[in-house]
Amino acid sequence: MTSQRNLKKFNEIYDSTYSDILKYIVIKCHNINDVNDILQETYLEFWKLLNKKDIEDKNIKSYLIGIAINKIKKYYSFIYKLNEISIFSKNDKDIELKETFESSINIEDSIIKKEEFLEVWKYIKSKKNQNIPKIFYLYYKLDLTIREISEHLGKSESYIKNSLYRTLKELHKDSERESR
Repeated sequence: MTSQRNLKKFNEIYDSTYSDILKYIVIKCHNINDVNDILQETYLEFWKLLNKKDIEDKNIKSYLIGIAINKIKKYYSFIYKLNEISIFSKNDKDIELKETFESSINIEDSIIKKEEFLEVWKYIKSKKNQNIPKIFYLYYKLDLTIREISEHLGKSESYIKNSLYRTLKELHKDSERESR
């Protein structure tokens, strides 16, 4: 009975806070590709805490933002450590780390044809300036205004507009080249 009550409470809190927590994580992440992992980890941690102790509904959004802050810090410190591990380093048997990986991945099966939207999103996420995917996500997915995005990211409105329009122009030129 308690788990059903916790599930109901979790779902209500999730539904009421999801967009705000997502927006916060999008704004605070260094790379837009990390958002889903951090968001999932945030709510998973909240679920675990909800099952361990009674959490008041007061300031629940602040509580979740606190969890998100910790998850972002932990995620990026883990990624930093991971980047320092070389796949060419050798273990105690003088075997390179890269040789210990299984190659059960079938690349041909991994290639999935997606709609044009996914190609566009991939292009936007690959931009060196990681503010661009944030701006696009906040503008087109979360329907924030240019002014709101400017305030959240601490950038001028003209920077936000230029980033949007310049990238849209690039996309338009790219699609024209492909259609020829």
